[in-house]
Amino acid sequence: MNAVRFGSLTIVAGLFLPSASIRADLVQAADPRYVPNSITIDTASGLAWLGLPFSSGLSYQQAVLATQPGGDFAGFRPATAQEVLSLYADAGIPSTGWFPATSPSLQPILSLINLVGATSSQDVHSETFGITITLGNSGRVAPGLDFGYMDAVPGYLVYGVPGQTVEVGDTFASSARGTWLVSVAPEPATWLIGSLGGLILLVSSRRRPNNPRAHRVNTLIAGGGALEHPFPALDEAAV
Repeated sequence: MNAVRFGSLTIVAGLFLPSASIRADLVQAADPRYVPNSITIDTASGLAWLGLPFSSGLSYQQAVLATQPGGDFAGFRPATAQEVLSLYADAGIPSTGWFPATSPSLQPILSLINLVGATSSQDVHSETFGITITLGNSGRVAPGLDFGYMDAVPGYLVYGVPGQTVEVGDTFASSARGTWLVSVAPEPATWLIGSLGGLILLVSSRRRPNNPRAHRVNTLIAGGGALEHPFPALDEAAV
């Protein structure tokens, strides 16, 4: 896989180390405002995705405000739900819906969570959610990759479009999900590629509190299986 320079930004180290488990369409890059591997470049769609943990704990309105010039997310914009679905597909996830732990699609789900970053966990299993610009019946759509149980079988629910996904209000902030933020990625540039060797990167990381998730789930699952309390209910007053 090739290293990709993100936008017109100057990459501090100029070195990228894509994971061997990452699908060929998805390449990680760095942004000097954040940390190494903070950006996921989807070479199929031409979009660059900011890691979801960077916007976790912010409401949709706060995240959008931070995309303005001078803001923490300047250069990005909120993604649509359809763009998130395209990211799923390019990561090797075949569709939305339920995938038990034995499914061959489980590895692409876990790999994508590793790429875009987990915003929460359940029973030590990482999961991630992010708000999009798309509106549902009662709020913003928040597609995600959510660990849970169906008929006592562990697995992941892949949420995507209105009617199949959680919804949150514009002003509702939660550490359990961020906002899907994207930018148009440039054509691949020539950068020094190799191992880090003796290069030491001094970066600061934000610790995210592992607070319980708060969101309302509109479940649409084929097969009629019973979901066993995998998803805490959202405080309706927050929507």
